[in-house]
Amino acid sequence: MKKHFVPAFIAVLLLAALSGCAAAGDSQIIRVAFNQSETHAEYLAMRDFGEKFYEATGGRYEVQIYPNAVLGDQGPVTEMIRTGALQMAIVPMSVPESYNSDFAIISAPYLYDNLGQMETAAREGVFDPLFTTTGRFNFEIVTLYTSGARHIYTDKPIVTPADLKGYKIRVQDSDAYIQMINLMGGVGIPMAQGDVYAAAQQHVIEGAENSEVVYDNFKHYEVSPYFCYTNHLVMADVVVANKDFLDGMSDGDRAIFNKLIRESMDVEFELWEQNIADSKAVLEAEGVTFVESDVKVFQASCAPLLESIANRSGMTREVYDKVMAIKQREGVQG
Repeated sequence: MKKHFVPAFIAVLLLAALSGCAAAGDSQIIRVAFNQSETHAEYLAMRDFGEKFYEATGGRYEVQIYPNAVLGDQGPVTEMIRTGALQMAIVPMSVPESYNSDFAIISAPYLYDNLGQMETAAREGVFDPLFTTTGRFNFEIVTLYTSGARHIYTDKPIVTPADLKGYKIRVQDSDAYIQMINLMGGVGIPMAQGDVYAAAQQHVIEGAENSEVVYDNFKHYEVSPYFCYTNHLVMADVVVANKDFLDGMSDGDRAIFNKLIRESMDVEFELWEQNIADSKAVLEAEGVTFVESDVKVFQASCAPLLESIANRSGMTREVYDKVMAIKQREGVQG
């Protein structure tokens, strides 16, 4: 199930054509690029934000979302954000990380025990100082979304690192994530998401790692029937916006925008939980075997990697320490 990305120059031409319709009545159009479908929690949260922002500003702004990567992949889309050809986009954390490597700490392996800890960190502004560093590239991070916790799925139960020995597991094209799987006992293999099903079916790889939603949507359970709760990553995505566009708003409209876009994070996290529940119901009906892995053992194996990411800079150490304080507080409250 491959995505077909529009080349950057075609996307620019498309936007140029659309610029002739830049206003709907008296509304200023805010175009948002997104590489997933209309059923995804992030799309639904952005649509909800758009409706609320339109109403709160008396129709001065209208949000138009372009899903399914119709405007291109995340890298070219972000360049369009920077130049002002596009106003907003929803992108993975790897995008700002390509401008500032400190962003790797936000979705570092085993930084969080659960999704709630990331949400708490975002609510408390733990990532805000890091978010401000993109301004010099002419884009701002206006809120954080999530694509959930990731786990390993393969053709047998994975409880300890010994169970992963020699197993090739697909990961995103990231040195840190390749190293993570290697530390967990397997062999990290970078590969496009659309190639995973055939690769597992043909035993090029023994499995992959992702959320229940991706596992369900791509029908990976047909070739990897064991879903093992290793909980090695809690993934964050971000909403980025052109800085000039934001600075062009009146103070009143910008205040409304800031309030509603931050609130959309709460909406997205809630919708994601529902997506997980819906996918688990499908997976149970399909006969998937869910396995409780020994998370603490895997966590210990990845500790050196997490520590190395945390120590990249004063900023990464600050984020790490604040997340650890949240985890400590949560433990005391529990």
